[in-house]
Amino acid sequence: MHTWKQAAWLAGFELKARMKRSLLMLAFYTIVGFIFLTSFDNYLADNFYAFDLLFLLLFIMFPAWMKPKIFQMQKMDGDLWAVPAVIMLQQLPVPKAVIVKSRFIIHSVYSFPYQLMLLVMLLVVSPGFREMITPLSYTAFVTIWLAVSVALGFAMAASEAGGTFETKLLAKSMIYLVLGIAVFYAAFQWLAEEGLIYWTIGLAQNWPLLSIGVSLLVIYAGWNYWQRVMKKDIEKADFL
Repeated sequence: MHTWKQAAWLAGFELKARMKRSLLMLAFYTIVGFIFLTSFDNYLADNFYAFDLLFLLLFIMFPAWMKPKIFQMQKMDGDLWAVPAVIMLQQLPVPKAVIVKSRFIIHSVYSFPYQLMLLVMLLVVSPGFREMITPLSYTAFVTIWLAVSVALGFAMAASEAGGTFETKLLAKSMIYLVLGIAVFYAAFQWLAEEGLIYWTIGLAQNWPLLSIGVSLLVIYAGWNYWQRVMKKDIEKADFL
């Protein structure tokens, strides 16, 4: 608990410095919500795949992309990739566990409030969604997508540990990752014959308690797993 208090204190400095960026993110999510979610009934009727891609981006990639450059992964020297702020913290007498937890607190602040706002807006602006969802199934739906955020999105937070990567190999890995996601998504559409969001709505409707239970386990496992990954990567990274 003491470590988390130290991490929260450390994260507070960065979050205060990013107040303007947080307001920009709030405006961004609000605009996205009203532009896209007002057409969500069309997705339910016609399975408009762009909504699936939008949700995946908002829950996985955007929290990291919206951070200021100094808090994003970038090429430092040679094949060294790192977040400058994380390197700076390691030069100070700050335990690595505190650094890791502070990065996760910051990523949480950049993730959960805006994602929850998006999910609430979906309930408000989409009559079709409101008609097909109950309070319990809505709770399950929200929990499922928060689990997606932690299980996949927090990999972006863990990557802030940095390391030495060959630029060509890193570029190939990103290409393979994008292709892999595209293939998985195409296969999912072919097998399920429905969009990803629609499928998670079905899970929440048909098995709400099971969905909540499994999602909470995924959140717990992902939260701890990515912290261990980041701590291990920090320990083996050579920033000298």
